[in-house]
Amino acid sequence: ESNKGIKLNVEDNHYLYDKFNLEIKKNNDLLPSFNDSNKLLKEKCIEGLRRIFGVEVGRRYQDRLKHELEVINKMGFANYFLIVSDYVEFARKNGILVGPGRGSAVGSLVSYVLGITNIDPLKYGLLFERFLNEYRITMPDIDIDFDADRRIEVINYCINKYGFKNVAGVITFQTLGIKQAIKEIAPLFEMDNSETNFLINNLDKLEMIEKQSDLYNVYKIVKKLEGIKTNMSVNASGIVICKDSIDNYAPLEYHNDMYLVGYTKDYLEDVGLLKMDFLALKNLTTISNIIENDIDIESIPLNDKKTFDIFNSCNTLGIFQFETDGMKDALKKFKITSFEDLYNLSALARPGAKENIDSYIRRKEGKEKINYFHPDLEPILKSTYGIIVYQEQIILIANVLADYSLGEADILRRAMSKKNESVLIKEKEKFVDRSIKKGYDKKLVSEIYDYILKFAEYGFNKSHSVAYAKISYIMAYLKANYKERFMKNLFEEVKGSSVLESYIMDAKNNNIKLITPTINISTNEFLINDGIVLPFSMIKGVNYNIIDNIISNRPYNDIYDFLLKTDNKLIDKNIVINLIKAGVFDEFENRKTLIENLDIIFNYVELKKELGSSRLPIITKYDEYSIKEIVKLEYEVFGFYINNNPIVEYRKEFKLNKSLNSIGN
Repeated sequence: ESNKGIKLNVEDNHYLYDKFNLEIKKNNDLLPSFNDSNKLLKEKCIEGLRRIFGVEVGRRYQDRLKHELEVINKMGFANYFLIVSDYVEFARKNGILVGPGRGSAVGSLVSYVLGITNIDPLKYGLLFERFLNEYRITMPDIDIDFDADRRIEVINYCINKYGFKNVAGVITFQTLGIKQAIKEIAPLFEMDNSETNFLINNLDKLEMIEKQSDLYNVYKIVKKLEGIKTNMSVNASGIVICKDSIDNYAPLEYHNDMYLVGYTKDYLEDVGLLKMDFLALKNLTTISNIIENDIDIESIPLNDKKTFDIFNSCNTLGIFQFETDGMKDALKKFKITSFEDLYNLSALARPGAKENIDSYIRRKEGKEKINYFHPDLEPILKSTYGIIVYQEQIILIANVLADYSLGEADILRRAMSKKNESVLIKEKEKFVDRSIKKGYDKKLVSEIYDYILKFAEYGFNKSHSVAYAKISYIMAYLKANYKERFMKNLFEEVKGSSVLESYIMDAKNNNIKLITPTINISTNEFLINDGIVLPFSMIKGVNYNIIDNIISNRPYNDIYDFLLKTDNKLIDKNIVINLIKAGVFDEFENRKTLIENLDIIFNYVELKKELGSSRLPIITKYDEYSIKEIVKLEYEVFGFYINNNPIVEYRKEFKLNKSLNSIGN
């Protein structure tokens, strides 16, 4: 019974629902706006064009810019480009590394001249229509990669510029999986572990579950629970920027010092809000740390032989996109001789497309005939030796053969990738008829259409491939030409993890000298000093308090000076032994002498502290441990081999014996 005396039928689950009449309207023009945005965008683009190309700008670039601006203005996206270019400009001016571009936005000349991307789309044959066109009315999507450690600075800049409630992250929800749902409700049905495990392990065998009625009832319940929201979280990259307070259009949730839009990303566009992606790319952090302030990565040559050698020797540990086993397998077959090869391989080494790697290589080496189908298609397919690798190639083929506009051709490309059969039959007739009108042979164009269709499903976005290959190239260039700085920063990223051992091995394979921690030089970080000096933190038992104590009392003249200055409550005898085994005091005395005289050394220090005696003890000198013994000591305190891996010695011995045997034979 309600307060107003209306009797509710509890069996009518839809009573309250039917009483609601809620309509959430889509709002337009919610982005912050600039005065006369179309004019301002044009001015900024012309300024950027002249900054890049000088006063004499080629006709191709002028025409392309004019076309793009017409489309952008017609679709009402001028403010969007101005907002993105503004926060990217802030990042660049403040030394925050920004990626060369990401996704189809790299195909936009407007993006390039505004500094949003730094890939010349005309140089690489990238298409604006793959990004924006009048036939596909969707919101623009410019994703920006930032140095992961400084991404928050760009977000805070936007909050300060547009308002605390005008800029928000995007909420997301964790959902309940079926296995977790079983575990959650098992106690309610007094299920023991064997029953719970049986149900979890046989979810794909419904017939078995149905035979056990009690378990089947539980199964039916958990199937309804599967997918329900459990906890809120934050979308990894999405940021919404609005001209007004966002809570006028959507709920807001305060979380970790900023607001989140209470609608998940799939519903933002429905209410007129636009998500922009501020992505944190750790590889940019690595690059930023390596280049510091004295390497200009924008001026590095894209034909550096040492860089190509990194790829061709599969020396790609730490190289963005190319350190997986799958990529290394592809590189073993491939011979990278140009930047073009690099972004082609990046696209080819993906599921489906990788079946064409062998054919690509044979054609490149002149061992397999290249088929362009028709001379008019050679300019489109020449760079990939007649193999369709990119979505942009599909668009251009439709444009050349069947007179599709680039925008129409993009719609065809999308239909092909989705294998929409009814659309494809209709489009084939259109494609063939238009091609015949242009004078092409009916049988040939029908064959070409089927060939395009075969490749469309896994054709890759060339704009994205070129941009991300540039990040890979930059990292390989730094590894080839600044190898100590490169490896030092990789070490820092994986410090304290099991991955460090493989990075140490990689450094040795690149002929980088590794210097064990040194008492008057080392810190908690890896240092470059005629090689890479390892940090104290790599030594077993040495924590941050010990490191701070060591550093704050430097310099030390000998081990006695060290023990007198440092805190013996922190640095006890066991820690000192580990420091000796690690070679920390090698500049004072060899390890065996220190280990064998350690009791004498400690007794002297205690007497010195108590009595103030200044006479140093006489210690017995020993020859240093053998290399094998030092290897063993280092393994004890580091957990892996630093400079002298016994396996390497065995390999040397094996090669020597093999060589001697061959001489004897």
